[in-house]
Amino acid sequence: MWNAVVVDRDYGSVSLEKQQLLVENYAKKGMNLRLEHFKTDDEIVAGCADADALLCTGNPPITAKVLKGLPRLKVVQRFGIGVNSVDLEAASEAGVLALFMPGFCIEELAVHATALILNLLRNVSYYDRGIRSGEWRKAKGPMPPNPEDLTLGLFGFGGSARKLWKIFKDGFGTRVLAYDPYISPDKAPEGVEMVSFEELLAQSDIVSLHAPLTPETRHMFNKEAFEKMKKNAMIVNISRGELIDQKALEEALEQGEIQFAGLDVYEKEPLPADSPLIQRDDVVLTCHSAFYGVNSQKNQLSLALELVDGVLNHKKVNGRYIANKGVVSKIEDLIIE
Repeated sequence: MWNAVVVDRDYGSVSLEKQQLLVENYAKKGMNLRLEHFKTDDEIVAGCADADALLCTGNPPITAKVLKGLPRLKVVQRFGIGVNSVDLEAASEAGVLALFMPGFCIEELAVHATALILNLLRNVSYYDRGIRSGEWRKAKGPMPPNPEDLTLGLFGFGGSARKLWKIFKDGFGTRVLAYDPYISPDKAPEGVEMVSFEELLAQSDIVSLHAPLTPETRHMFNKEAFEKMKKNAMIVNISRGELIDQKALEEALEQGEIQFAGLDVYEKEPLPADSPLIQRDDVVLTCHSAFYGVNSQKNQLSLALELVDGVLNHKKVNGRYIANKGVVSKIEDLIIE
């Protein structure tokens, strides 16, 4: 029987009840799945010696030490899109498939970004906080513009960005720009303008982040970037916290370099209780939950079963879900479709 381990059951992105259902479904496929919560790579190595597959509901440290220290390991399965917590080079060297779930929550991400944008445009949280504190802020706060008069800039033009483009272009008549160095302008769909990063910063009233965290994208939104944005601009991040230099963002808001921020992800999570962002009326905060939804969780649970079952029991996997492309799997005769 194959052995699999959820190494971070208490991360919070998937309930224990749903994880237990996954345990039962694994058993039906002839696989033993147990639920653990390890905080360090040493704990993962010590607790997973028998593991053929590791399942990660969040971002546990799947380091070179883990990948070299578990000789039985064949698969690492992330429950999300990002794989920055997995050492992909070490995984390839060890012949371990690093699997992820591109596209599992693109609708949820786009809807959440929309919620943050509209909240800030319409002063929703500002009014809510006032009422709860006994203050009637009728028709106060920044004057709300109409979305059709604004320019939305998309940093990255993958699945969730394209959904957000359609929402604002078709729903509000908003002008939409996009920066994505991996998409040539002639390949972009009609109705979106592909621009340089500098043009995105200079022309956008709203900048929404939809890119993975890589060495190239880390802290692309820094002091210099904020200085190039409009003074009344808004930044929204539902991707990865480290795309933004958070200290620089705090300073940009304080100094009036930009006007608003809507954040679902942060450089350090949970967001520290003493963060200056918490006290600001020009910031809306949510707790890394943009992916969360009925359909996205169904997708997570079904893929977490189907992908591992396909690799271990059927020696077959769709290459779309392999993060370390070109890996030579230690599973002989594995078919990559």
